[in-house]
Amino acid sequence: MLKGRIFLWIINSWELLFLGIFSFLTRFFNLSFPSKVVFDEAHFGLYATKYLSYQYYFDIHPPLGKMLLGLFGFLGNLKPGFYFDPNSLYGDFNFLVLRFLPAFFGSLLVLLIYFFVKELGFSRRVAFLASFLVLFGNAFIVQSRFILLDIILVFFIFLSLYLFVLSKRFLSFSRKWYLSNIFLALALGAVISIKWTGFGALAIIWFLVIFEDRLFTKPKRELLTKLGLIFLTPFSVYFLVFSLHFYLLPSSCSENCGAMLDRYLQPEKYFFKDSSTALAYGNSPPPGNNLWSKFIMANQMMLGTNLGYSSTHYYQSDWWSWPFMVRPIQYFKEPQNGTTSYIYFFGNPIVWWLGIAGIIGYFYLIIKNFFNKFKLKISQSFYSKSVLILILGYLFYFIPFVTIERSILIYHYLPALIFSIILFSIFFEGILEMIFGPSSKDKFFFANKKANLLFIGILAIVFLSFVYFSPLTYGFPLTDESFQNRMWLETWGL
Repeated sequence: MLKGRIFLWIINSWELLFLGIFSFLTRFFNLSFPSKVVFDEAHFGLYATKYLSYQYYFDIHPPLGKMLLGLFGFLGNLKPGFYFDPNSLYGDFNFLVLRFLPAFFGSLLVLLIYFFVKELGFSRRVAFLASFLVLFGNAFIVQSRFILLDIILVFFIFLSLYLFVLSKRFLSFSRKWYLSNIFLALALGAVISIKWTGFGALAIIWFLVIFEDRLFTKPKRELLTKLGLIFLTPFSVYFLVFSLHFYLLPSSCSENCGAMLDRYLQPEKYFFKDSSTALAYGNSPPPGNNLWSKFIMANQMMLGTNLGYSSTHYYQSDWWSWPFMVRPIQYFKEPQNGTTSYIYFFGNPIVWWLGIAGIIGYFYLIIKNFFNKFKLKISQSFYSKSVLILILGYLFYFIPFVTIERSILIYHYLPALIFSIILFSIFFEGILEMIFGPSSKDKFFFANKKANLLFIGILAIVFLSFVYFSPLTYGFPLTDESFQNRMWLETWGL
């Protein structure tokens, strides 16, 4: 009986097995290469090890992401003291313990997108297509394979949104309603405690709770419960994370602090507008015994640094160029025997451009149908309320970067990219249903054979593009000619 149920589940949910197996394979494959400090591993790897030596560090981001990395370092018996000089060899330092966590979250992200899209009310096809595009999106893979925070951040952004949508399923004050909202509050606390860009998820959910769910028209009990969970608890988690951060890092560091922290000992090279405070406390815990004053001082320093950061980055790019992937980032380069190994933060261009095509196409059809007095045979999914979450998500994680004056890099576009990928998946299914007729949401394939051919065709093109650009993802050696053949835009190889 049990074997029969397992077999039936496998038959009915094969796409989840496919996504799960290949998400872990693509993220963990040859994770040890290169055995050198790559890009911002110099920052986040070093900061993670500070929790093992109990030495304070200052960073422009909240501490939770580094604390999670440090926890895995502790569990893996990692020895502190590695200098994390950029591009230096790790040697006998067990860096894989730290690379494991982003790879793990990057693998789970693929499955999370599937469940999120399904919970929004869309079909198995849309959920699979969106997850498939994330699975074989080279940029998501690269960001999952190094000691970086962004993929952990993205995971918690979409976990928060998934839990928010899930919580709407349940009757108010039921056990499942409480549980889903408690986990939502904790997830929101986590996301804002990794990077401040996590506040975008908080803003999306606040907007929907206030304006779509009409929070202030709810009965008093529900209003106060929601205010306590969704508005107050995330900030309580944020404060508790900093409290733990101060408790774990009681000691100052005055020499051999690590490559990225020794710069605090060199005022002439520092980037604060007002360097006196930063230099006094950059490698030392904020003074005093009052936890609240330490919390305020640390956040003031973070804000001052973010606002005062004025240096430029060779791979910085303008926000408006991100949807077109004009300026990828070279993370690693190493010549060897007439070939060169490259690792780029470089998206699968088919996935990247389909995302922006989906957004443009979606709005084009909606506007055209409006001016045609709703006479087009557009799929009802185009008018789903769930689409509002995706549009808000894209705007909240794209438009704010217009106002940022300091150097910004294309990896900031990752959350918006996922929203655009989901919108494309809805648009693509809707187009096929307009042409070939509707199909059941619960069936994986379309009712029409031609529609299935196009569906399989888009999957094949995405996969082949992933394979073609995979040398830039995994660092497979390339000749100069092979490298140049992959530089479709002039700006890619600069």
